[in-house]
Amino acid sequence: MMIGHLSDTHLGACVRTEPEREEDYYNAFREAIEVFIREHVDLVIHSGDILDEPRPYGTAMKVLIQEVARLKKHDIPFVFTLGEHDISNVPATPHPIILQLQDLGEYIGNGRPRRINGITVMGLYKHKRIERRNLISKLEEISRQLSNLEGKKVLVLHQGIKEAGGLGGELSIFEIPPGFDYYAMGHLHKSYQRNWGHGLLAYPGATHWVSVDDPSECGVFIVDLSGDQPSAEWVRLHNVRPKIKIEVNVNELETKLSELINVDYPMKPCLWIDITTDRQLTVQSIEKRLADKFIVKRVRQILARKEGKVYTQAEEMSLDEELESLAMKVIGNKQIVNFALKELLPRLASGELAEAQEAVWRFFKGGSWRDNKS
Repeated sequence: MMIGHLSDTHLGACVRTEPEREEDYYNAFREAIEVFIREHVDLVIHSGDILDEPRPYGTAMKVLIQEVARLKKHDIPFVFTLGEHDISNVPATPHPIILQLQDLGEYIGNGRPRRINGITVMGLYKHKRIERRNLISKLEEISRQLSNLEGKKVLVLHQGIKEAGGLGGELSIFEIPPGFDYYAMGHLHKSYQRNWGHGLLAYPGATHWVSVDDPSECGVFIVDLSGDQPSAEWVRLHNVRPKIKIEVNVNELETKLSELINVDYPMKPCLWIDITTDRQLTVQSIEKRLADKFIVKRVRQILARKEGKVYTQAEEMSLDEELESLAMKVIGNKQIVNFALKELLPRLASGELAEAQEAVWRFFKGGSWRDNKS
């Protein structure tokens, strides 16, 4: 009884900002599906953040449907829950639900048990921190149903737990009901597993890194539920773009640049460089030298004075972050700000006035924003 477990595929990432990298996420997803087909798994579980944004461009949905259809051709069921990237602030049917409408996959994020190929699967969609009380209540209800479930049991969640991701997690592992054989987790971009009750709780991590601080190696789990104790083998994916982050003193800069340029990579790595220097450098000339071999994400100078004090050049401004900061100062309600910047503004910019008007009506009619000030 074998399960393929993947998460955080972020299909459609970089489509507007870095078109050169958009295909990275599709290729990693294709490879993950190929791994599951090759290993003849009985079921594939996606534990959320299927897409990078809730209103994706067409290519992301095309790749998703094509690859899940490959699983169906091999009689491998596909089940999924939703992460925060899949869910719009505007009340609407999330795009991944199209898989269920096309009879390609089954949504299991509503807390109801499903019996699939001898495995009972339950799951919940991503709950925000302000929804924590509701999340705990749903987990307690799932716990009450456990005694009525048959066979091997799997719980699918897209939540952070403090034991794996630090204090930013919405849950402690002790708030997750014991009694399942496998806990298919999503949200953390690193691989992690530990025993919980008689079962195994595991995050496969992202199929392709998203930020510079994500692990460079990405993969999926092949989970064996055939024995008394579950086991999960992490399979590294190879269609992942390398990334390099280095810190170098200006006196060693020329040597380091020569080393970087003289290495051949299977694909252009993304590169971040921090240079500690006592004089101003021409960043553009450094970027130009590296452009043929790398996607240069950042060349940053850290200005050091002789007396030992270090002065860091300000981070390059993110327009999105600046807009969000200014909007929060004026409005003071994060949910309204997110709606305005991520849902309303793109519609207005593209001339979708009717859609923008409808989105405003739905958002304010919902009313959940009234009590959300953070």
